[in-house]
Amino acid sequence: MKEKELFIALSSFKDINAGAIEALIEEGNATPTVLGHLFANRMAPMAYGVLKEAKLLRKVDREFRNSLRDSHLFAEKRNANYIDCVKLMSNIFARVDAPHALLKGAYLCSWYPEGYRTSNDIDVLIKPKDVTLFSEALKNAGFKQGYIKDGEFVPATRQEIINSKMTRGETVPFIKSVDMPFLKYLEVDLNFSLDYKNGEDSTLDYMLDNSVVLPVKDFSIKTLDKLSFILHLCAHLHKEATTLPWIKMKRDMTLYKYLDIYALLKDLVPEEEEKLILLADKYKMNLELCYCIKSVFALFPIRSKTLEEYLAEHDNEELDLVVAPKEKKMYRYAESDPKKRFFDPNREALLVEVNI
Repeated sequence: MKEKELFIALSSFKDINAGAIEALIEEGNATPTVLGHLFANRMAPMAYGVLKEAKLLRKVDREFRNSLRDSHLFAEKRNANYIDCVKLMSNIFARVDAPHALLKGAYLCSWYPEGYRTSNDIDVLIKPKDVTLFSEALKNAGFKQGYIKDGEFVPATRQEIINSKMTRGETVPFIKSVDMPFLKYLEVDLNFSLDYKNGEDSTLDYMLDNSVVLPVKDFSIKTLDKLSFILHLCAHLHKEATTLPWIKMKRDMTLYKYLDIYALLKDLVPEEEEKLILLADKYKMNLELCYCIKSVFALFPIRSKTLEEYLAEHDNEELDLVVAPKEKKMYRYAESDPKKRFFDPNREALLVEVNI
């Protein structure tokens, strides 16, 4: 249990408690298990920064410390390459006569302290009717659709391209070899839905029609406004955490996804929290927001009277449901505590089929 506490404490960069971390380390909890959790959840670079800020690097053993240090150094180097790619994509999409918003890591990698957040791709939110426009812009820039497997590009089949567009609300990734020192391939995902389905979505239209321009290093990108950005993260996380294929792949509860929401919620003032709730109601995203508030509050040391009262009004069994789109089945988690689910090595075994 104390190992789990240390893992969370080293990931909570907005609430660094040096005394508590030091006590956990001195009790012998800086173990290979904790180190493994940090790397598996993409928290290792941040953990190094937390230990450094808390002046506790020398409290952990050399291999533990050096592993985190190297991950942080690599993250800084890789992010420099990644940000150059974000600039490239911002310039390409600026020439497309249609609304768009760069999402997630494209903005957050420079929003976090240096090296804390990394990203494997660039996600772009667009309207369904504009998929062809953006696809052509990427193809004209030398991108091809496919996947990176074992470090090499594998072209997508025509059927894979059709299936993804029809059933996943996103295209097969567009990939281009950039051969940068720390980034061999650039992957771009075109998202035209807020969940695993595709089709017209008025919420998506609202978000894109109110997009903003924000600075990233020495340039600017089009992205969602602060509150819509949070709600999109909630929708994306909820989709992955409550869709069976993601649970089978064990990609449903990687901590960095929850950390993004924790970090952004921590920066909100009470008036913004109220506006977030109103916006969730307008966008019909109360389920997604409540799922994420419940999860983030269970995992991280964050409290808010406004958000807690909102959650209390909406917390119900619907937050524990999981959908299997292909099989057209619905499941419910037997364990409703998000923290207990997170640390369970076999979350799929916690699912119970329910009638729909």
